[in-house]
Amino acid sequence: MAVKAKVVNQDELKMPSKRFWLKVLLVLLAVWALFTGVRTIGTGEVGVVTQYGKVTGRELSEGLSFIVPFGLNSVSVYDIKVQKEVANTQAATKDLQDVTAEVVLNYHLGRGEVSRMHQTVGVLYNDKLVVPSLNETFKGASAKYNASELITQRASLKKDVYDQLRDRLGKYGIVVDDVSITNFQFSESFAKAIEDKQVAQQNAERAKFNLEAAQTDAQAQKAQSQTLSSAYLRKLAIDKWDGKLPSTVAGSSNVLGIPVR
Repeated sequence: MAVKAKVVNQDELKMPSKRFWLKVLLVLLAVWALFTGVRTIGTGEVGVVTQYGKVTGRELSEGLSFIVPFGLNSVSVYDIKVQKEVANTQAATKDLQDVTAEVVLNYHLGRGEVSRMHQTVGVLYNDKLVVPSLNETFKGASAKYNASELITQRASLKKDVYDQLRDRLGKYGIVVDDVSITNFQFSESFAKAIEDKQVAQQNAERAKFNLEAAQTDAQAQKAQSQTLSSAYLRKLAIDKWDGKLPSTVAGSSNVLGIPVR
């Protein structure tokens, strides 16, 4: 029985099969899905998931997270660690004195509130919201105090600024941790007036001290003169006498009151 040999076309040997290309396509799709569907969120960060620009309400926490691949979902990352904002701001006091100060704000974004922040303000929330609020709040609080009160009642001013910032920024999911107000500076004329007042108070205190010291010294001398009677002086002389009578004395009697020859 004769065996027929199958003739293989050389073009078929060079061309990959359709099944091979299908496998390649599936592998590429899997890689693309993995690349676009996996997000890594760092420590102290939160990822806000959006779909076609719309906030989904889903927030990704630290670590690996999976989202809808192929660009259907996007992630905006926000830092929720404590942040610091320093503002050198100028204001006017109740008595219309110009004052500048350095206001330091420590704050962080509240976890679970980042989606609302992204939806209402956006990633530029610090420039759009925090800095303007810091300046306006300090100006409003300073207007309640006279210039001299800003120095003596700094704790009250700090609490006022803190409460206003807490209420104002809290509506957007920003938590105020602390506020510090330092480096008060006034106009040269007002600073000179404060210095002159302090010098005058120091001089007045010094004069008062000298007067009280002089009065005390006068009272002590008066008391001493009243205490040193003739009998007391005689006693002091007797206590110091060495037992020898003086050979001559001036006057008719001596201090000891003992007759002499």
